Amino acid sequence: MDFSLIAVAYLHGLLAAFSACVYPLIPITTALFGAGSARLGKGFFLSSLYVLGMAITYVSLGLVAASMGKVFGSWMSHKWVLLAFAVVFVYLAYGFAGLLPLPLPQYSGELGAAHRGSAFYPLLLGIFSGFVAAPCTAPFYGSTLLQIADASARQKSLVPGVLQAFAFALGMGFPFLLVGGLALRLPKPGKWLYMVKYLGACVLVAAAWHYLESAMGFFSDSQKDPKIAITGILLFITAYLLAEPQRDLRDKKTLIRLMSSFWLLVAGFGLFLLTSVVGDSWASPAEKTVQKTEGLTWFADLPTAKKEAQKSESDILIDFWAEWCTACHEMEKYLFRDSEFEKLVRDHRLVLLRLDFTEPDEYLEELAQSYGIRGLPTLILTDKDGRMYHTLIGFYSKKSTLNELRYALKKRKLPLASADNTGGK
Repeated sequence: MDFSLIAVAYLHGLLAAFSACVYPLIPITTALFGAGSARLGKGFFLSSLYVLGMAITYVSLGLVAASMGKVFGSWMSHKWVLLAFAVVFVYLAYGFAGLLPLPLPQYSGELGAAHRGSAFYPLLLGIFSGFVAAPCTAPFYGSTLLQIADASARQKSLVPGVLQAFAFALGMGFPFLLVGGLALRLPKPGKWLYMVKYLGACVLVAAAWHYLESAMGFFSDSQKDPKIAITGILLFITAYLLAEPQRDLRDKKTLIRLMSSFWLLVAGFGLFLLTSVVGDSWASPAEKTVQKTEGLTWFADLPTAKKEAQKSESDILIDFWAEWCTACHEMEKYLFRDSEFEKLVRDHRLVLLRLDFTEPDEYLEELAQSYGIRGLPTLILTDKDGRMYHTLIGFYSKKSTLNELRYALKKRKLPLASADNTGGK
């Protein structure tokens, strides 16, 4: 489990609490159920119930996103979906910064009036406030939902999604605990709040750049060095200040708004450069999908391998293997580490994909069924879209395997059969 995603979800929730339609209501909301004026213990209890109510709402939405993880995983292999996400994130960023219209909720203090004064009131208020504040929290919780669906698709579990959603609720509820539980006074809204909003907008724009990069592939691993990270930091700071985040939007004319929008794009690109170097892709923050062996690169999931193959107009060689498979280890030792195999891969510009069946999950079982896998090891050659055109079962010798691969690749020059076997992706 990637705990960095949980930390990111918590920070997203904390930033969402500083949105224009949430932050000013923190002292008002806690006063509605009497937390701020209650004794320390009771105030903390009532505020905790409110945060728990928010958590129920956000965890419920997170479960829906996590249950869609399988569908989401197939969507994320399409370039147009990634481009659409990039556009949506830019709009959400500008809406969060106030540069574009984003519907704000109408807050109602009458919710659950019949239960006011009871423990049910802050709990109900918290549950419904999650929906009431949705337009303001959507920019950040929307990105969290995408990460939840992505992580669930990769890890085949609902647990990471639940933890991320709960972390988001805790981050958003932290200021409510401070005010309602500890009777602390928050700083009054002012210019600093505009700066926080612009900072949050930069984070969302950086996420958009990551989705764009995933779709277009314009930033290779070879370009990721410390100089790029330093450039990203300087670019972010400069563009963020040029966007004039401390200035009230009511004082900004159309031209100034356009310039602020442009500099937010540049500042987000600076964050994108920084996070591309120091961490994994924002748009696919999960397990590592590339392995290096004997100078060759092996991908670990089909969508990533297909994306690389489509970019380089190459075929894919898929290795179905497992730790308990003795012949798989022999193939690794005598074939994959041999210079003749490396030459074959480079001459035909093959994209290598290794699928681990040591403990196969539902997705791998469906993939094996779609490709007709009957035993391990099995090598499969496909075109750039994952359509199979040759299968090699078992490992008998390096020579026989290389000869069969050469024959299949030579025959590949003929048109493919009409069978549309793409492994379900």
